[in-house]
Amino acid sequence: MEFDLNSWIKDNKKTDQVLLEHVGEFSPNYLESVLPVVENSLDESPELAKVKKKVFHIFVECIQNMYHHIEPMTFVKQHYGAEKLGAILVTKDSGGCRVVTGNFIEKSHEPQLRHRVEQLKGLTTEQIRALYLEVVSNQKFSDKGGAGIGIIDIARKTGNQIKYNFYTMDGDPNAIFYTFDVYISAKA
Repeated sequence: MEFDLNSWIKDNKKTDQVLLEHVGEFSPNYLESVLPVVENSLDESPELAKVKKKVFHIFVECIQNMYHHIEPMTFVKQHYGAEKLGAILVTKDSGGCRVVTGNFIEKSHEPQLRHRVEQLKGLTTEQIRALYLEVVSNQKFSDKGGAGIGIIDIARKTGNQIKYNFYTMDGDPNAIFYTFDVYISAKA
């Protein structure tokens, strides 16, 4: 079955109230303009007051990861009109807030991403903290300028399991749509 971006977005906002939805390119100007929008949306949600800083931190980390890791692809431009396309949803329900991202990447990056998220499953809070400190002190940077701490930091802040998925593209075997889903409980 071929991946459909519009269906993916629709499925991810079924029952939640949408605070932010963006599908398109992630330029520096967009990133600057969206930060106050999310902050204001969180301010208007008293039930999220206790976790506002945590949600905002995770949101910023997610969009930074997307901005730095979205890859230009001819396939994506042909189907969606932009070479570097990503999607982000920030939603809330009665129990908390979700930050869901998705972007197209080269299939060759899947094993590394899968390994990093799987590495975090089953770790205790202390083990995640120790891994974070180890990676921070390691100071090895990728060709994209990151040290690989973004996903670890998100896991450290949320305390919940991170969900992810890789959708293959029928039109390009080298392209995948990588999704990342973080839930922040208002009871945190």
